[in-house]
Amino acid sequence: MEKNYLTVVVINDFDYVQGGASKVAIQTANILASNDIKTYFFSGVTANDDSLNEKVIKISTNQNEALNDKNKIRGMINGLYNFKAKKELKNLLKNLNPQNTIIHVHGWTKCLSSSILDIAFKMKFKVVLTLHDYFSACPNGGLFNYKTNELCYLKPLSLNCVRCNCDSRNYFFKLYRIMRQFIQNKVVKLNNKLEFAISISDLSERLLKNNFKNVKMYRIYNPIEMNKNTTKINILQNEYFLYVGRVAKEKGVETFCNVMTDLNLHGIVVGNGPEYNNLKVRYPKVDFVGWKSATEVEKYMQGAKALIFPSRWYETAGLTILEALNVGIPVFVSEWCAGKEFIDIGVNGNTFRSEDDLKRKLKEYGKYNNFHYENKYTMKAYFENLVKAYYSII
Repeated sequence: MEKNYLTVVVINDFDYVQGGASKVAIQTANILASNDIKTYFFSGVTANDDSLNEKVIKISTNQNEALNDKNKIRGMINGLYNFKAKKELKNLLKNLNPQNTIIHVHGWTKCLSSSILDIAFKMKFKVVLTLHDYFSACPNGGLFNYKTNELCYLKPLSLNCVRCNCDSRNYFFKLYRIMRQFIQNKVVKLNNKLEFAISISDLSERLLKNNFKNVKMYRIYNPIEMNKNTTKINILQNEYFLYVGRVAKEKGVETFCNVMTDLNLHGIVVGNGPEYNNLKVRYPKVDFVGWKSATEVEKYMQGAKALIFPSRWYETAGLTILEALNVGIPVFVSEWCAGKEFIDIGVNGNTFRSEDDLKRKLKEYGKYNNFHYENKYTMKAYFENLVKAYYSII
């Protein structure tokens, strides 16, 4: 079967880089189209930028992120079940052949809603879902209590789960998410109807595989695109430790700030988020530089002694970790996120369970100088594994 026989509809809430899932969705569409596979990109929120290459056929519902819609009622309805997205996707799919078309979903909870899955199932298309998060199981998508800042072990949608005020905002939003999950599970029946999924780490697959009835799981790691340094980085000559990512409680940024302050080390936080202003005031010795482009982030990495990845939740897979290793700096990763799977302990970094544990292990960072890292998570490998999975499905 020739590759140009295949058609792929990549679906994501955003058609620009809004986070890790959006980045991978865009990379997916671009690499497919660049290899002469007919590729559509169906989104809800558009930026009209050049993230997608000219070979990708762009279709957007031109809506707002549900919770940022000025019309709160409309936004809430769209977040629960987006009728416009369903209608426009149906119009697209009517002109495509279910026998040679893959619907590849990356993100749907911020705008498009499970309505797009509903229509794809009803029209008998093959749907593949990349499990970037835990929204297929957990109402808040993180298996995490954002109020206590702890991992959550409650059964999703159980009575205890419904009663628990775990949302990062308030209990009203928890009830909203419960309703959205009810529609997803009981009306759309995602977990019963989905046949194919892509997991991106051992941890996320272990936590999610029992959530589906009849899913065939493919393991395809997210790709990274960074220029490989031709010059070896001497981390002993670098001056600071680095955090890169969203500045939010679940990301453990406060752990990074505490350790840098207690050990009197130079720390730099790259990124933005709800805790940015609060932490910037509380930790004046840590440099908060805000959001930076991918090129700027790479430069920060090249000047770092190490990357600290202190996430407190079951993060599915941190692209930042792979990017840091690719540049040539070691990474210290919390033990409860999937990023630890990329660490060869004692060779390219280490894992830690607490602030004190991280402090002890940072004192040994020098032994990781000039480690050799072979990047196995290239775009080429991603494309080959993805197409292999597609053709096994159709």
